[in-house]
Amino acid sequence: MPGDSSETRLAEIFSDCAAEMLSDLGVPAARLAGSRAPRPTGDSTAAFAAFGNEDVRGSLTLVAPSELFSRLHPLPPNVIPRDLDDWACEMVNQAVGRFRNRLAAYGTKVKFGVPLSALAELLELTSSCQAAWSPILFAVEGMVLECWLELDVTPDFRIAESPSDEIEAALKEGTIVLF
Repeated sequence: MPGDSSETRLAEIFSDCAAEMLSDLGVPAARLAGSRAPRPTGDSTAAFAAFGNEDVRGSLTLVAPSELFSRLHPLPPNVIPRDLDDWACEMVNQAVGRFRNRLAAYGTKVKFGVPLSALAELLELTSSCQAAWSPILFAVEGMVLECWLELDVTPDFRIAESPSDEIEAALKEGTIVLF
């Protein structure tokens, strides 16, 4: 992607991470073209986490109908809303963790905060940092998962053209450890 802005390259790296996470969850997910998802009816869940370093700051928000988080939950479908909130936060944790690991291979290290979640009816997000920014959309089992990646990048930041080293993780990305 030579010539692309760092923000565009970071968004594409994140998009790959999100697609891999969904694949590891065992669901076929197709990235959708377009900039907006149809507004979901009923309950929606949003989960988000901030991340950053001196050159790159941002946040990641996942938004979907609560039913989608329920379908992706590793336990039976009769989970309670609190379980869905925890699961939505875990999905953000996995997505940001993958993104962090991928960026480390490009020589960019970021730290991230604790994921939080919210349940709302008729939830609609807009970008707070960049007016023209839109979500990365995935179709999953007839529903849409919106992945909002907000970025604030210093003018002199440039991401490396290619990964320098693959960093070996202690566990496979997406591994859930129950204790």
